[in-house]
Amino acid sequence: MSAAPAPPPARPRPLRRALRWTLPVLLLAAAAGVWQRERLWVWYCAERLERAADDGRGEWSDRLAAVGEPAIPTLLGLLRHDDPGVCLAAKAGLDRVIADWPNDEPRRLAFARTFADAEPRFSTPGRSAALDLLPAVLACGDADVAQRAKGMIATAARSESVGLRIQAVAAALRPDVDALDAIVPLVADPDVEVRRAAVLALGPVRDGAVTVLGDDELLRCLHDGDPEVRRLCEMGLRSRGRTPRDIYLGRRYTAPDPAERQKLLLDLADEEGLDVTVWLDRLTADPDPAVRAGAARVAAERRAELGERLEQMSRSDPDGTVRRIADYYRKKMVAGRRE
Repeated sequence: MSAAPAPPPARPRPLRRALRWTLPVLLLAAAAGVWQRERLWVWYCAERLERAADDGRGEWSDRLAAVGEPAIPTLLGLLRHDDPGVCLAAKAGLDRVIADWPNDEPRRLAFARTFADAEPRFSTPGRSAALDLLPAVLACGDADVAQRAKGMIATAARSESVGLRIQAVAAALRPDVDALDAIVPLVADPDVEVRRAAVLALGPVRDGAVTVLGDDELLRCLHDGDPEVRRLCEMGLRSRGRTPRDIYLGRRYTAPDPAERQKLLLDLADEEGLDVTVWLDRLTADPDPAVRAGAARVAAERRAELGERLEQMSRSDPDGTVRRIADYYRKKMVAGRRE
């Protein structure tokens, strides 16, 4: 007898087949969920911070800070927001994240570089918060970060925001940045509060600091329309060793009105005990031809050592009358020496 045929193999049940394929997918999804949980939590906290009222943002800032280092990119991203409250909350969160890091901690240097990379995209209130963060950023002691911080201050000094320009003045005073040259234009700022801050910062001589605002530029602040700016200017000039007489003459020398500068010539003609040569040399380059001509006359009368300058004026002064006057007084000076 022939053997009975073997029964066909049993087909796997549909449920078992489905589990065979879906179980690995579910396991992968669960693993991904665990892996993404922190990122999703950071995103959620940031979204709630943006939507919260001012008195509720601190809670979400604290929750982001509690995540630690992984929350830094999100907190820096919040500094692009146009709402000052959001930016302040983000700044507070960043402060808390890095508060306990030693200055030589590698994470602090990495944060400072990330911060510097992100700063060009900050909003105006974000830049304000960023300037408040500069001490923590500069604590890393990196020269490249300090140089980039100087650029941040220069950008803030050109901002349309009055408050940010004033902040730039304060930040520029930090010795680890050395950005005083970035705020020199602010002594002529349209806003009086900015001018006051700039003159107060740049006028006085500070120990070990290089004077980036020249005396002539500071003297022009004596004609500011604000009495407080003028007072701060005088205070700065006195700290530089300028006497009341120097300040009086300097005020006339930098006067916008040519008639006031001509009065300086009268003062110099009668001045005793003062080397008038420096003043007269400057006045021979005055924008007003009448002042230049008067300076040539007083130079001859006072026998100042300006023969070469008068000879130069006689050849190259843009005004023909001034050239003739300079030549006349040059020859008079030469004749006087021969007598």
